Amino acid sequence: MAPNANRGNLHAAETVSTIAAVRVRSMYPLTDHQGGSQQMLAGDDRDVMTLDLQLGQLLAGQTPFSSYQLGVQSRISKGGTATVPHPHFTRINLKQEVFAQDNPLAAFADLFGSSSGAPMTAPAAALLAAQQKSVLDTATGDLASLMSQLPGSEKAKIQSYSDALRALELRLTAPGGGMMSADCNESAATFNPTGFTVPQVSDPNQASYNQTNNRGVVADLQMETARLALACGRTRVVTLLFEHTNAHNPIEGLGIFGVHDASHFNAPPGQLTGQGTPEQVDAKLTAWENYRVWYAQQLAKFITMLKATPDVTGTLFDNTIIMHCSELGDGAPHKTDRIPYIFCGGSALGFKLGQAINFTGTVPAFTGGAHAGIKNLAHSTLLTIVAQKMGLPLKEPLFGFNGPQGLPPAGLGIV
Repeated sequence: MAPNANRGNLHAAETVSTIAAVRVRSMYPLTDHQGGSQQMLAGDDRDVMTLDLQLGQLLAGQTPFSSYQLGVQSRISKGGTATVPHPHFTRINLKQEVFAQDNPLAAFADLFGSSSGAPMTAPAAALLAAQQKSVLDTATGDLASLMSQLPGSEKAKIQSYSDALRALELRLTAPGGGMMSADCNESAATFNPTGFTVPQVSDPNQASYNQTNNRGVVADLQMETARLALACGRTRVVTLLFEHTNAHNPIEGLGIFGVHDASHFNAPPGQLTGQGTPEQVDAKLTAWENYRVWYAQQLAKFITMLKATPDVTGTLFDNTIIMHCSELGDGAPHKTDRIPYIFCGGSALGFKLGQAINFTGTVPAFTGGAHAGIKNLAHSTLLTIVAQKMGLPLKEPLFGFNGPQGLPPAGLGIV
């Protein structure tokens, strides 16, 4: 969800808005949304590694984890099991997938536990040191001005007090001292404020983190884990997956339909094809729209969390690219055409935010395959923007599909 951008060498800039929305684009060459989910971070259906893993490889060695995949009930699917789910988003190649960790307590223990086997690297420690720059350093001018107006005895008291603070700070943040930083350890200590537990069960599908009524708290825990992982130098690339393409659990309080069932809103309840009555269609469509709002609310919550996290310059939000997307456009036919991508954050990277861009009719029509005749922007163009911002070398002009529907990123008006 949030590949973290090059922090420490950037300058934050204030923007009127923090979101750029791009529409329309197609998951070329496949159109079914399950095929689209496998192309979302690959840009094509070729045998290539997805963008999150490639960025992780690029940044390997800078942080203990090259990348990390978090999920919110992302492995529950009709026709699949928790151990052998339907194909999903992140892959090494077409035969090797990387599945997200849906258990928020296991993910947190993996990233931050003493037995994780991934100690803090030197670059990560340096990043933390910059992020946690001494309050005394930022107040040097004020202290000097104050001390110049005081008699010698008072100057000595202030100097003694500031020296004691400095010594305490160094002890708390020293690399190898058993702490990532005072702030990171304090956040780790307050993780899981609701006391969420994961009792052992024989069937992972029945685990507490896979229960409908726990989706909200699991989402909160996974987003906090993502925030801490980025802020505390555990990784710079995080993928956060909400649901599976064939998700069958409803979202509590938003209707009785499972997410996948609701997306087939033209069909009768419990069916994927056929024509429902007007009342049935209205009920499923209402649930589907409510679900989309719920996902957007989670994005807004994550943005708020990053904005409240100081970074080297500005906030973590200023220095993080958030790419929010879905593999599904129109729910009724389940096609991968006309899907919006939303970019948030990254103001320190020069994104031109605060705009909505619709590319209908501005690119050549597809001349063959399932997209024949459709004039939609190929989403490989948008993946290329992220790849370029992160410094990923590309063998071809675009990351993924390189046909005429994939336009050069410089011409989009985003960067």
